[in-house]
Amino acid sequence: MVAPLGIVPAAGGGSRLWPYRAAKELIQIGYETVAADGGPGRLVPKAAIDHVLDAMRRGGVHSAFVVLSPVKWEVFRYLGSGGQRGMQLSYLCQEEPLGMPHALDLAHPFIGDRTVCMGMPDTLLAPDDCFAKLLAFHEKRDADLSLGLFPVADPRAFAPVVLDPGTGRVVDIVDKPEVPPVATVWGIAAWSPAFGELLHEFVRSAGAGVPGEGLLSEAFLQAARCGLQVYGLPFDTGEYHDIGTPAGLLHVRRRFEPDLGGLS
Repeated sequence: MVAPLGIVPAAGGGSRLWPYRAAKELIQIGYETVAADGGPGRLVPKAAIDHVLDAMRRGGVHSAFVVLSPVKWEVFRYLGSGGQRGMQLSYLCQEEPLGMPHALDLAHPFIGDRTVCMGMPDTLLAPDDCFAKLLAFHEKRDADLSLGLFPVADPRAFAPVVLDPGTGRVVDIVDKPEVPPVATVWGIAAWSPAFGELLHEFVRSAGAGVPGEGLLSEAFLQAARCGLQVYGLPFDTGEYHDIGTPAGLLHVRRRFEPDLGGLS
């Protein structure tokens, strides 16, 4: 079996953190211990994007594309080849802000018949083996698209996913609803070539020359409604943390750096 391929879309401008202008993917969230030339390990900062790459690697993903914009050179410089994290990283450039479906579709010529898994560089998730569990679920269901679903306190800022209770199939996805139908939102995804082709056509038909055209949740829902096998895997006791806003960043740092608990 060919190992799955990862995609991490990191081309966004981080407008919700304005006027902060550095790459949000490199914001320190917690620490990790690294080996030091055979001696005792030492504690070093861990960047936000490291968390999603580590979770992918635990799921058996050894190669991944990171999609960057031309102003995100520092992310490439930080990650390099990926060898430090036990991965092989390649890079794609989204030269204009054309939205996440377009960013993901840049990998289309290189994927072939491989299974793809996607995670965001500005979210931290639990459990640590969420990609491993999603990929196993995806294979067992022989799915075209599988979404990892996580509970959140306020789903109005996200895209809640409604499942058929009997089959686990996705029946609706509502982007940023005023009245959320459920409190679980998609946080990671795995897909097979059939959905990759649908996404490719979705981007073409949406008009790739229009900035921000098309939401990824719309492509997910289109897949469910056109007959592809689209399932959701709820992580009922999981965690989903978004660092894309000042409030979210502060919450995550309190969670992963408890000594900051008194910061207000």
